Amino acid sequence: MKRILIAAVVLLVAVPGAYAQGADRPDTEGDRYVLRRVDDGLMRLDRETGDTSFCRKRGGSWVCEAVADDREALEAEINRLVEDNGELAREIGRLKQRIARLEGRDTEPEGDRDGTGPDAKSTEPEVPSDEELDKVFRTFEKVMRRFMDMARDLREDYESQDRF
Repeated sequence: MKRILIAAVVLLVAVPGAYAQGADRPDTEGDRYVLRRVDDGLMRLDRETGDTSFCRKRGGSWVCEAVADDREALEAEINRLVEDNGELAREIGRLKQRIARLEGRDTEPEGDRDGTGPDAKSTEPEVPSDEELDKVFRTFEKVMRRFMDMARDLREDYESQDRF
């Protein structure tokens, strides 16, 4: 009977002590959190998500508040820059191809050479050859001569009508 009484006394003394110890710090939920003592409480790091919280004892229980973390904003900015970089790389590639075309170098991908690429229809005019230019100038010269002859004839007709 003495043993039962001693066991009961030990349990009565040990259980409140263990309960009080558990109430002194927040639950770490099976080593998910890392706790570090700071001035007014504890800093808690969630090992699964990386979130950081500041924990302090209020009214007999622990209260944890999320610490402002710019990580989400930084990750969003990184993702935006990566997406922009992909678009920027495509634009740089298009500009390099255009420069090469303008300088007469052939650095276009296979799809552009056979007319099936994204730039298959060129909007740049073709430069006419010297023979084509000569033909145009001869035609223009003939038109101008005819016009001048017509103007001279009309002037002569007008002047001859004034004499009568």
